[in-house]
Amino acid sequence: MSEVPVAAAQAAVHAAGGVDVARLSWVALQAVLRERSWRGAAAALATELAAQLACRRVAVGWSRGEAAAVVALSHGAQVSDHPTLGGVAEAMQEAMGQSMTLCVPRVADGAVRITLAHRALMKREGLASVLTVPLAEGARVLGALSCERESGRFLPDEVIAIEQVAALVAPLLQMKHDAELGVVQKARASWRRWRESESAWGRRVWRAAAVGVVVLLAGLFLVPMPHRLDAAARVEGAQQRVLSAPLDGYLRQLHVRPGDVVKQGQVLAQLSDEDLKQQERGRQADLVQHENAFIDAFTRGERAQAALSQAKAAEARAQLTLVAQQLARTRITAPFDGVVIAGDLGQRLGAPLQRSEVLFTLSPMTGWRVVLEVDEREVAQVQVGQGARLLLAALPHHPVALRLVRITPVARTVEGRQRYEVLAEPLNPPPGWRPGLQGVAKIELVAQPLGWRWMQEAWRALRWATWTWF
Repeated sequence: MSEVPVAAAQAAVHAAGGVDVARLSWVALQAVLRERSWRGAAAALATELAAQLACRRVAVGWSRGEAAAVVALSHGAQVSDHPTLGGVAEAMQEAMGQSMTLCVPRVADGAVRITLAHRALMKREGLASVLTVPLAEGARVLGALSCERESGRFLPDEVIAIEQVAALVAPLLQMKHDAELGVVQKARASWRRWRESESAWGRRVWRAAAVGVVVLLAGLFLVPMPHRLDAAARVEGAQQRVLSAPLDGYLRQLHVRPGDVVKQGQVLAQLSDEDLKQQERGRQADLVQHENAFIDAFTRGERAQAALSQAKAAEARAQLTLVAQQLARTRITAPFDGVVIAGDLGQRLGAPLQRSEVLFTLSPMTGWRVVLEVDEREVAQVQVGQGARLLLAALPHHPVALRLVRITPVARTVEGRQRYEVLAEPLNPPPGWRPGLQGVAKIELVAQPLGWRWMQEAWRALRWATWTWF
């Protein structure tokens, strides 16, 4: 671990030609690596440099955003015990801001440097010379080393040696500093490093992206957006008529199937009528017999017998009328013009039927209603009078406007979900409508910002989850 720093220090010795840079660097590295904590390593570094360079005080400063703060002093001094370190911090900030070593008095001619804070520190503390070397990792300035002497100046080879030490220990101090940061602090430090390393073009791009995100969030939470609720829909007739079996019997003929359009009076099905016809012939024979008996008794002048035969003839006539009515009812006819929406009896020809058994369901071709199936989690947002738009699978090019007229209070299970039926009336039904058509309806709700809507849905889901789980 010591071979690379020593080799670099030896190269600096040849360049400096005076101070034992290798030994100074080795001692400084040992002081930093010996301590486990970051502040301990900074204090040990300051103490070793003060001892090796005969300095009154050596301070280590660290960058705190736009300013510098003194974090360690030599000879075990505590930073909190020196409340007048503001001048030292200002001198460090002066060197860090210019990203160059500052020494007062100057050791050599060169570029113009600003040293106002250094001169103010020397005057206030009565110092002979002050040297501040930035601690940098690449182009990023991490902190600074400030060395003070009460007598004598800093020589050029000493300045070079301290700069070499600063270049060697800066990455180590940065590693120790980052290791002690919390998660949030590490994230902030990474963000700051990225900001400092990002190019001007990249910063402009990110600023534009940030502005776009702000505009997007403002649009999500401030701009009302149309809100529609999707629901499965089916078309039904406004009225439906159920045709049932009028009497016990057998299905003999079937003339229509579901979906057929029928006219009023059209025969839909025929029940067997052989038994009824046999009864009709028997009642006709009884009627003739009683009428002949009445004529014979009246001719002979037997009034009592004539009255009895007349009563029996009237009874036979009533029974014959009843049988005729039953024969007429064996023909199931359409009570109005409409369409058959239920009643597929093709597999039941010849099968026995019981009285009042449902055979057909008819719906008129005029007057419609639309049934919407709304999920129970969303039915609270639906109100009578709201508008909706319907698109049928059979008529995809003719959207239909709807108006909600009733919300049924009973739910039913559809595909494992509870759904309420909401009745709506079409305002402009196009030609070609038939009962049984299905599609999708969108119910118009109150316009809300999209962000608020998402937050409300998330809150409802969270509230339900916490209530059911806990």
